[in-house]
Amino acid sequence: MPKVIVKFRDAAIREVPITKSIMTIGRVEQNDIPIKNLAVSRQHARITQEKGDYILEDLDSLNGTFVNDKKVSRCILRDRDEILVGKHTLIFSEGGEIAMVMTQDIDIPLSDKTVILDTQKQRELTGEPAGERRNTLEMPEEYKGGIMFIEGGNGQKNIDLTRRITIAGKGKDSDLRLTGFFVGKRAFIISRRLDGYFITHSRGMCKTRVNGQKVNEERALNDGDVISVGKTKMKFYIKDGNPS
Repeated sequence: MPKVIVKFRDAAIREVPITKSIMTIGRVEQNDIPIKNLAVSRQHARITQEKGDYILEDLDSLNGTFVNDKKVSRCILRDRDEILVGKHTLIFSEGGEIAMVMTQDIDIPLSDKTVILDTQKQRELTGEPAGERRNTLEMPEEYKGGIMFIEGGNGQKNIDLTRRITIAGKGKDSDLRLTGFFVGKRAFIISRRLDGYFITHSRGMCKTRVNGQKVNEERALNDGDVISVGKTKMKFYIKDGNPS
């Protein structure tokens, strides 16, 4: 029976037989292959059986999915392929024995935050030159969004959300620069996907709010939504030429 062996830091921590036509991989327990690690998206990837082949698909995860050190969106799995999901490695086996010593599950403790995989590691795997940021999605023009600062913003006005990941906070790597004593260096993250934009609170005692409601977990952004962190207030809009 086909299976995947889950490894972390070179230690094999569990073996999961592929018993269904669709097996999901992600951070929450509802997945068939749950991986409790902050670098893994809630629904990260899936393995689908199609006409005798096993197809791996990335579900537009935050950090991407890699097979044998190459970033993939969809590919056919071969025996002993190594799948990198966050910081875990999944070895696909078509059923043969793989000599490994199983050890205690040592997954990193989970919090409700989303983090970005080490950028140097991402560059090594994707071949992205240092100093460049990837724009991996091509979205229909009507779905390209932006941020307009209403209050605060350090002189920033309208910012196009063209990157796959937009970071807001006080940190030097922030795309949206925020201020405030209790605002985190990485306060929130906006993910750009084929099906829209999604916001996740990341760090800081000052909570991220959308239309006055705390962002406790990932939520979709709609045209006209007002995002606030401390004294900074901004509006998310879908580009139609001129944000109002």
